[in-house]
Amino acid sequence: MMKENIYQLALRCKIIADEKIGTDRNLIPYRNILFTDYTVKGAIDEYREAIRALQVAMADKYSAISNELKLHNEEYSNGDKIVHYTAMKTIVDCILSLEKRKNAKRIFISHSSKDKDIMEKFTDYILQLGIGLNHEDVFCTSIEEMGIKNGEDIRQHIKDNVQGADFSFLMISKNYKESEICLNEMGAVWAADNCVRYYLLPNVDFKEIGWLFDTNKADKLCDSVVLDALEEELTGYYGLPHKGGIWSRQRQNFMEYLTCRKNK
Repeated sequence: MMKENIYQLALRCKIIADEKIGTDRNLIPYRNILFTDYTVKGAIDEYREAIRALQVAMADKYSAISNELKLHNEEYSNGDKIVHYTAMKTIVDCILSLEKRKNAKRIFISHSSKDKDIMEKFTDYILQLGIGLNHEDVFCTSIEEMGIKNGEDIRQHIKDNVQGADFSFLMISKNYKESEICLNEMGAVWAADNCVRYYLLPNVDFKEIGWLFDTNKADKLCDSVVLDALEEELTGYYGLPHKGGIWSRQRQNFMEYLTCRKNK
């Protein structure tokens, strides 16, 4: 299981606050004046536990903010609950802004340009329509809006996106094995060691790739169980909602495309 970083812990706090906690506005009459008070309701214990985990994780990197977060969490029970709860939410939003990488891609896809058609369908059906990622979240060199812009240093751009990615997907095919560029990318991905996933494209057998890596780590991209596992991992990691029927349809669209392509 991947260890949660500061960003992921902060994201968990935000999700709990957004989905499981609410506030009630109470009007309190006193003589001829109406005073306003607020009640915090919902999974506040779960939220405070998540806040504690975040506070510990960020203690070294953001010591002053961590101490402030700890103070509001400890004072919540004895003080003005809405004030301390609002302060904790504000700090979480601050941490999310500080930790969110502005230029790095979340997912790096290493593939052969000769497999561009499959990559287009994979990013469209699976990553964007099915899971809910944006095209800015994915680095895929063969797709115009996800790749390298004119004037950018290709080698440096790839290096930056490999190192900055949360996940790296190696899309293995016969074309991939024959590409020196792809094998160089594979080396960079291995060096970065940022949650690598290996997928076999159609018409590639396990026995054909044994020299590349441990085949026990490879999955066939045309397997619905494999795709469901990918969807569950990415939606959980990025805090995205599961799309249910939409996901099922997009997964089926992708698998039907792979079947048609294989039969041509």
